[in-house]
Amino acid sequence: MKGVSVSDLRFSVIVPAYNRAGMILRALRSVLATGRDDFEIIVIDDCSTDDTAAVVEALADPRVRLLRQPLNGGVCAARNAGIDVARGRWLVMLDSDFELLPGGLDALAARCDAAPADVGNVATVCRWDHGPDTPEPTPTTSAVLDFPGYLRFVATLAVSEWFNCYRREVFATMRFPGGRAYESSFHLAASGRWRFWMCIDRVVLIHTDATNRITASPPLAFARRQLRDALDGAADADAVLRAWTPELRAHAPRMLVHYETQRVVQHLLAGHRLEALDAYLHGDAALRRSARLTGFVALGLVGPRALAYTQAFVSAQLRRRRETATH
Repeated sequence: MKGVSVSDLRFSVIVPAYNRAGMILRALRSVLATGRDDFEIIVIDDCSTDDTAAVVEALADPRVRLLRQPLNGGVCAARNAGIDVARGRWLVMLDSDFELLPGGLDALAARCDAAPADVGNVATVCRWDHGPDTPEPTPTTSAVLDFPGYLRFVATLAVSEWFNCYRREVFATMRFPGGRAYESSFHLAASGRWRFWMCIDRVVLIHTDATNRITASPPLAFARRQLRDALDGAADADAVLRAWTPELRAHAPRMLVHYETQRVVQHLLAGHRLEALDAYLHGDAALRRSARLTGFVALGLVGPRALAYTQAFVSAQLRRRRETATH
């Protein structure tokens, strides 16, 4: 570690990777080139079928540690494996298609040093290789938010993606969701216990050149992934609504409708027709006013595949329209 003791490690940079042999070095070198020596990088190879692990090992840099997952468990399971061995005071969630911008880690260090003790996540704006910065609309001033403020902020967003740097103590009592659910439930739980600092600094550039990005998947591959992940997605939506419905109703009713919609759709994709119908009929009235969701329910009652394939093609069309509008 070039003479830096574990107690002096400011950052553990957590990098989950699956079949990213052609781009993992871009992410790692962006950290190694910062000129700092107060970090470790933990790469979690999620059972890749390409040379991702070999590329990382060939770096032969003592600041880079490689973990190999025995099975492909998804990004949240990979992050949890990295968290379990991390030694830094702050844990930086750098995906393998991200690249730190010049001076980005210095800016993040300054924010972490200035963070009040009850801030659990120092979040920063993401720059993209195409399209607008996120979150969208992009904040123009930095703000420390309590839980109601966090909910109100997220409810205003069309795109709720930002760069996360968590205080180590956050993970003393929680982890990212198990299985293949994504991290929105974790963000809610963390923001319910710790304050959230949304900073306007641009720290990372997100590249969209990976062919296995979720949003870049061909419709049929996207549909298969939806079906594979549905059980975990349904369980996660149920858990969010059990834990946070009163707060969502009070401070972010649009988010409540979003999660209730997700519960309906995920249960349909999982083949849970009765659970989906119950959630649809007894959820917010906005669910039944949505022609799109009503159509999805009809398709889901025919069968999960009909819904998954329709969703995939609708998502592909919407993505093409956004890309056309951006360019």
